[in-house]
Amino acid sequence: LTIGNGVTLQGTYTTPPTAHGQKVDSLLGSVLLAYAGRNQPDAAPFIVLKGTAATLAGVIIMYPEWKQTDVPPVPYPPTIAAGHVDNVSVNNCLLLNAYEGIHLDGTGRFLIRNVYGYPSKRGIYVNRCLDIGRIENCHFWPFAVRYNPTDPYCKWVNTNGVAYEFARTDWQTVTGCFCFGYGTGYRFSRSKEGVFCGKLVGSSADCCEKAIEVIENGHILISNGEFVGRWTSGTSVTLDIGEESRGKVSLQNCVFWGPIKQAVHSRAHQGRLSIIGCEFRNWHDEIGAIAVEGGKAIIQANNFTKPGINVRIGKEVTSAILTANQAV
Repeated sequence: LTIGNGVTLQGTYTTPPTAHGQKVDSLLGSVLLAYAGRNQPDAAPFIVLKGTAATLAGVIIMYPEWKQTDVPPVPYPPTIAAGHVDNVSVNNCLLLNAYEGIHLDGTGRFLIRNVYGYPSKRGIYVNRCLDIGRIENCHFWPFAVRYNPTDPYCKWVNTNGVAYEFARTDWQTVTGCFCFGYGTGYRFSRSKEGVFCGKLVGSSADCCEKAIEVIENGHILISNGEFVGRWTSGTSVTLDIGEESRGKVSLQNCVFWGPIKQAVHSRAHQGRLSIIGCEFRNWHDEIGAIAVEGGKAIIQANNFTKPGINVRIGKEVTSAILTANQAV
């Protein structure tokens, strides 16, 4: 389906499209059945937002051939995609058992709001958004899946899936978002165009091997978040900052708990980390809740609510300021 200039696709009743690839200016149909692209992840997306201000709203998209017994999941192309077009919007949609949910590359000033689902490979991917994209109130959770952390399908998503991934995007805003049962909740990576700068506000991740993974970044401002390790796992790191990170990662007023090996692990030798006013409830006693191996760090006014090593500062850290923290 191709959605043209300034057109809203908004549904009221069930009707599958007559042919894959058809161009529409309007379509009454709240449930779309996606068959095309099975085992062809590089095929055309199911829906393409092609026109400036094109909007998809009020639609359920489901994959009737999906089976929880297919492990790894059968790949499909993205359910919804947009390229070099501005001001597109996806609102109030449910993506049932998608492989990759929403893929935006070169899309400026987009708005994604109230999108629910449990895409197995990746929920939302953003790259080359150079003018403030917004993602609000999205919820990726095992809809239509019988969740069990030891079930092969759930375990695959829980170790390989990514809920939200950002490459080059400027002043990105992510507000009130949530994910459950992914390998990585929020991933910050690099494309050839660059890296992320922006903020996560009131956005959380539950039952993730890595709630937040920073590969490379400009600056990431994270506030009012709740982050929980993967159920049954003893290896979860809720904030993992890699060696290539050269920007700023700032945490404020966040809480970490659950089955966590380590809450924060930074290996960024040229990075800057600040952790202010956060609470740490669980971690491996001897490893420490926070480990900083390089770069600069400010760790201030945090609560550590159990015995064990609170903070480890490595010998290659160039500057570390720890003040006014409270521990058992």
